Amino acid sequence: MRRWWRVDPWGARQVFTGFMVLVGSTMAAVVVVIAGRGLAEGRIDGGDALSMAGALPLLGVWLTFAVRLHLTGIYVNDRGLRLRHVFRTRTFPWSEVTGFEARPALFLGGPTVRDACWVRTTDGAFESAVQRRSRDMGWRKDNGPVLSADDFDRMLARLDAERTSHRHGQLGGGAVVSR
Repeated sequence: MRRWWRVDPWGARQVFTGFMVLVGSTMAAVVVVIAGRGLAEGRIDGGDALSMAGALPLLGVWLTFAVRLHLTGIYVNDRGLRLRHVFRTRTFPWSEVTGFEARPALFLGGPTVRDACWVRTTDGAFESAVQRRSRDMGWRKDNGPVLSADDFDRMLARLDAERTSHRHGQLGGGAVVSR
């Protein structure tokens, strides 16, 4: 078995969230070092160190959110497909994946102006966080990577190629629907 690898290409969002993870990690390390050093040298008492350490839960939430946003996307390996969202991750074995399609992303139950990659499975269709860029005016959902039309179509083709290579051609390919 190989590791999970990302199918959608990285963009400016991943660079920004990676920077935010770096900043948050640095801030957490600085708070711990300053509080520990001041406490060890006797410059601050336990209450001050505790109040400085109170910032650590906030930094922990920040880092968790930044890492989850950084990892949002579609991943594949020999066993299946993984959809990573900010608040949840779903993994599907290749035997359950029947195809992929581009259709409008849903926001509060209604369609948006951007198409998302939907994964069709034997249990229904599941929306990924990866979306196709659109210049149309209307509702948008910014919860994951937004790709150009060419990158989005290449990603759909790669996903279909992965599915057919792991299903040994049982479904005959051609399961990508793009509008």
